[in-house]
Amino acid sequence: MKISESTEFKIDLKTFVSIIIGVVGFMTVYFTLQADIEEAKSLPPAVIDRIEYDLKQKWQTEHIQELEEKMEDLMFWCKQMDEEIKRKKNK
Repeated sequence: MKISESTEFKIDLKTFVSIIIGVVGFMTVYFTLQADIEEAKSLPPAVIDRIEYDLKQKWQTEHIQELEEKMEDLMFWCKQMDEEIKRKKNK
């Protein structure tokens, strides 16, 4: 491709309208984001209350305990299966 003074560049109306719509769309998104950023700057900073921390800690503790109980059940089941397999081998 050689670009010079005699190079012609042709674009149809449909492509031109598509380019304009795309540029307008990007500009709209950009200015909307800028407005949202400015609004966020004026809001007070988020504060994590002690209650929120305690609730999260409680949820994590309960979740860990639940997982431990499930693990114990699985270990019990595995031991039973192991004993059953040993019994069948000995027969």
